[in-house]
Amino acid sequence: MTASSNPQPHSLRDRILDSFKTIFGNLGEFVERRPKSTIFLSILVSILFGLFAGGVQLETEGVDLWIPTSSQTYKNFLEYIEIFNSGNKLNFIMFIISAKDQSSVFTQDVLKDVMSVHKDLTENLKMADGSSFINHCLKATVANNGVESSCSARNFLEIFQYNSTMIPAAESDVLTQINLMNDISPISSSFGGVIYDPITGQVLSADPFPEKLNEKYPNLEMQRLTSQSFDAEVVKLVADDMPLFVGAIMIITVFLALTFGKLNANENRVLLAFVTIPQVILSILFATGVQGMFGAKISTLNFLIGFILAGVGVDDMIVVVEFYKRARLRNSPNVLSETLREAGLAVFLTSFTAVTAFMVGAFVDLPAVRSFCVCSGLAFGWNFLLNITFFPAFLLLDEARCGCMPCCGSREKQRSEFEVVDQTESETKGKQSELSVAERVFADVITPALSHSTAVQAFILFFLLLTSLLLLLYGIGIPVGLKVTDVIPDNSYAVTFFDTMDDKFRSQVKRTAITVKEVDYTSQADVENLTDFFSEVSNIPTAASNVGGVFGSWLTNYHDFMAVSHPTKSIYSQFGENWIEFLESSTCGGNSCAAYALDVSGSVADGKLITVETARFFYDDVTDVETAAVWKTYNKLEAIRMKYDVEGFFYTEVFLFAENDSLMFLYLFRSLGVTLGAIFLIMWCFCDVISAFYITVCVLCVDCNLLGLARFWDIQLNSVMFTCMLMSVGLSVDYCVHIAHAFVHAANKEDAEGRLREALSTLGPAVLKGGFTTLLGVCLLSGASSTVFRMFFALLFLTVIFGLLYGIVGLSVMLTLHMKLATLVSGFRERRELSYSEREEGDNKL
Repeated sequence: MTASSNPQPHSLRDRILDSFKTIFGNLGEFVERRPKSTIFLSILVSILFGLFAGGVQLETEGVDLWIPTSSQTYKNFLEYIEIFNSGNKLNFIMFIISAKDQSSVFTQDVLKDVMSVHKDLTENLKMADGSSFINHCLKATVANNGVESSCSARNFLEIFQYNSTMIPAAESDVLTQINLMNDISPISSSFGGVIYDPITGQVLSADPFPEKLNEKYPNLEMQRLTSQSFDAEVVKLVADDMPLFVGAIMIITVFLALTFGKLNANENRVLLAFVTIPQVILSILFATGVQGMFGAKISTLNFLIGFILAGVGVDDMIVVVEFYKRARLRNSPNVLSETLREAGLAVFLTSFTAVTAFMVGAFVDLPAVRSFCVCSGLAFGWNFLLNITFFPAFLLLDEARCGCMPCCGSREKQRSEFEVVDQTESETKGKQSELSVAERVFADVITPALSHSTAVQAFILFFLLLTSLLLLLYGIGIPVGLKVTDVIPDNSYAVTFFDTMDDKFRSQVKRTAITVKEVDYTSQADVENLTDFFSEVSNIPTAASNVGGVFGSWLTNYHDFMAVSHPTKSIYSQFGENWIEFLESSTCGGNSCAAYALDVSGSVADGKLITVETARFFYDDVTDVETAAVWKTYNKLEAIRMKYDVEGFFYTEVFLFAENDSLMFLYLFRSLGVTLGAIFLIMWCFCDVISAFYITVCVLCVDCNLLGLARFWDIQLNSVMFTCMLMSVGLSVDYCVHIAHAFVHAANKEDAEGRLREALSTLGPAVLKGGFTTLLGVCLLSGASSTVFRMFFALLFLTVIFGLLYGIVGLSVMLTLHMKLATLVSGFRERRELSYSEREEGDNKL
């Protein structure tokens, strides 16, 4: 793009553009001839696909939403639940109980009530079908493990053998037993608000511990949380915030009704504005239906697509209306055909870039992000088709109607008035005087401010680029993570539960499983190597207990049992003998050993453990709750495992989220790089290389600003922010494309300021209006009931603000500066060539 030369009329790019314009023009002719048929077909196809919407599945499990499916920890998770949970997802039940009078829980009366609560939960409470916890709990069975065990509901009550008569009457004796337990494994995983003696370090008292039956136990204050009830709170979030979506689309509709036309009976566009509602619904219906055809899983993030589509999707409606008005002023015989020839290409570019950004996200290895991006891409793609068929058809029908009886036919009268206007210079001046207020502001105020002084332009450009760079450098330090309370309503009881956990259970002890495979337990060398491995794991700084914990592992208990009950048998060469006898005994810390059957996966026959394919051992870890520290611990554990050449893996659910967070920056920069590259190529095909480059720079600057300000607003980098960053590329490019397209194809090819005035006066108001409608679409999310939705609003708000800033200001400065520089260079070359020719001519004369 230079100041002195126009694009070649028969270049490949021109032929591509002409082909698209022809397609859109022919489509406009069809819609103009059959508007009602177009509307009927659009609705019919949308509904036909929408019939499959019931096939989607709402997923609420965090592991299945936010964890990369190709990560090693996720593969470990799948293998773990397949081996030890029979492939079933466990529903954890947690209770926090404290004494009503806020006294210590280490008293016989409180502990007996707690023991009774435990019995009620595990034995007495019945479901509607008469079943109880015992019928649904995880436990060993004769068919699978060779022995029947009690439910796996292990907690600190195990030290009293789940027997209230074993609880000492004296508080000092209770404290003695508690301190014996604390010496082996910290009690902070079970007790909160623990008070220690400053001299001896012994436990003196505690507040609550995890196990609600408030009505039956008036002396206790209880909170509860289960996996399934947490899932229900996630679903409740959508129901609570659904009125916000209805409110957003109504606000946009009112705004469009006020701006599409004029507030009089003849020129109002109220009915046209209401087309927004069915168009957004049909787009979402189509996208969800396509996903439902494949049984796709969706998350609560998909609920936000309605807000985005309501805010962003109508931008293209505004562009179509603006081009339609211009086509009418030119008295075109085929108004809609000419409208879509011009507007169709602009709408296609913005929609295509948005869909491209979403499609890049569709290949990201994060299920929730992938589902959201696929649905968004489908919705935006279908919305584009509706914008060039469904909406123009309604535009024609609205144009054909009479505003009211006294004014009937006045629109035709207006059209005929335009036809008799002479195509003279006076007409041009007249049309200039008919510019709207917004168009005059862009033409007479903003354009001179952005293009008159080269020094001012250089300063603006320097300031924008420097700010983006500084915010990028600041944003690199953004913390990573997604709090579990961010994805549920703020008023949820689950938030209160987790707040109590954070307040009372500060040390966050995690029970970590060590899964071991391919160990020959008949080999003393292998067992000793395993013992050394466990010993080193137990000695890492974050280990809060030995491997095996308070009551030991299945292996140590089995060896102890054999040494006492069958001293003549070798614990190595005769390993597996008397296995069922061991499980049926009560030698494991005074409790039944049957629960240990769940820790071993192998074959049992004739009372013997024939083979051990996989086994698990547990230890307590007190790593900081920050996922970076958790990931460091995981890598340290893996290094130890490899050192001893032990086949297997470490598993606790927090490891999955730690690995996800460790990969977040890689995913973010890789996806943004691919998306920006794709945007550049698309713009190169439809504009020119210079415009494509500057558009890409502007979009990159928007993302740099987002990253820095997200950190400033205490937003953490997580899957939700990752989705917004990716989406911001597709949204912010919209504001740049229209300005660049108008600048490149401006009638004034020689003057940079004239080009910019034409581009900004024609499409500047439409771009600004489109950004405003996007803000209207998402503004109500600021009052959403969850942090994650409010985070979405904040990032979309920033995307619109910076998208408009760089689209209208930044890109305008870049294009005009480039044109001035090109003119300067061209002039310098011409003077140099002239000087050279003059010298050569003088030499010839000599």
